[in-house]
Amino acid sequence: MTDLPLRRIGLYAATCITVGNIIGSGIFRSPHTVGQYLDSLPLVILAWVIGGALSLCGSLVLAELAVAQPKTGGLYVFIRESFGDALGFAFGWANLWVIKPTLIASVTSVFAEYFCKAVGLGEATRLPVGIAAILLLTFVNWLGVREGVRTQTIFTTLKVIGIAALCVCAFTLPHTGPGPEATQALADAGAAATPPPLLLGLVLAMIPILFAYDGWTDSTYVAGEIKDPRRALPIGILGGTILVIGVYVLTNMAYYAVLSPREVAVIPTVGSETIGRILGDWGLRALAVLVAVSTFGTTNGSVLTGPRVTQAMAADGLLWKPLAALDKRRATPALALWVQAVLSCVWLWAAGSFEDVSGWFVTTSWLFYALTIAAVFVQRRREKRDGRSLSDYRTWLYPVTPVLFILVTVALIASDLHDQGWRAAAGVLIAALGVPVYYLFWRGRKRAA
Repeated sequence: MTDLPLRRIGLYAATCITVGNIIGSGIFRSPHTVGQYLDSLPLVILAWVIGGALSLCGSLVLAELAVAQPKTGGLYVFIRESFGDALGFAFGWANLWVIKPTLIASVTSVFAEYFCKAVGLGEATRLPVGIAAILLLTFVNWLGVREGVRTQTIFTTLKVIGIAALCVCAFTLPHTGPGPEATQALADAGAAATPPPLLLGLVLAMIPILFAYDGWTDSTYVAGEIKDPRRALPIGILGGTILVIGVYVLTNMAYYAVLSPREVAVIPTVGSETIGRILGDWGLRALAVLVAVSTFGTTNGSVLTGPRVTQAMAADGLLWKPLAALDKRRATPALALWVQAVLSCVWLWAAGSFEDVSGWFVTTSWLFYALTIAAVFVQRRREKRDGRSLSDYRTWLYPVTPVLFILVTVALIASDLHDQGWRAAAGVLIAALGVPVYYLFWRGRKRAA
């Protein structure tokens, strides 16, 4: 059956999907990379605010598109309605094979690493722990929309509380100096490297920062299941993004309250070093739990949202029809969920670490983000032609916001292709392969149907 999904997701849950899918491992990993390019707290905060503002530019446009078309499928719906079946299929194809499975695999690898640290398991257990997490979350989301959304809400709330606690400790409790490992890292680094010129440093810092902000699109994938979408979607998308900007700025200030700029640039595990100096070994264990909770929630968000694209495509006749079916009792895209789970486990097994798979989805995702934001121009042109507004919400500072977002995204893609090499290019090529696959296999079938 291909009945329409039920609208069961409220405003708080929609916001938690946005916040939970953005805040994962990035805020614990990216500050070190940013610190290598910018050598003072004011510049670091400026960079995180700029990155948040650029993400907000995309969110402003996305809210207009989502209110105009509050359907399950999110970016797939916007791209298909604006640019046709071929490009819509290309996004859904990439989302099925590359974007969501590699994102789930990469974030789950971080979860498994920190979960094993927290409970004292060896490195050999990380792969089975990661696979178990993917299968468990898939099962939870198969049980029902309420179960998946409730899980997302709980873990998003816990991670925000945990990060807030870290910040409170950094601002209020005394801390020690660097331990043996940090001292050795500082000694091995030798004299402080000269950061690049300011403008170049800001540009280079944008790559890890925008990765940390990735996820602001995800609530649109379940738009067809959100109550009162014309109200909830703009608040969930924009409010969630603004909340994350505040969390990221505050967390960076907490890191620099304990560590010097040079220590941030030299020590990769900035979060662990910060809390370790405040609370000692107990703090390190607590941070491992916090990162595990954060990444587990992010994985759940991707498990929840990814199959909605596959289900929507199949319902439109652009994929194998059984993938469109919703479970008769649970109203969840059961087959699409389990197909995604299998692909995610394969990616996790094949790669095994965050760095091995993250390059596959970042460039590919942002390519389609730019295409999605460009859809607002098509929608506005359609409105002018028909003499009516399609959306109650209008993008602030249009057309500056979409143009700025697209230009920055093009620069990000070019930089990522240069830095990531074959992984980034391979992800884009797999996405591009969707166009000939559509014309060879699915265009004729859709016409026949």
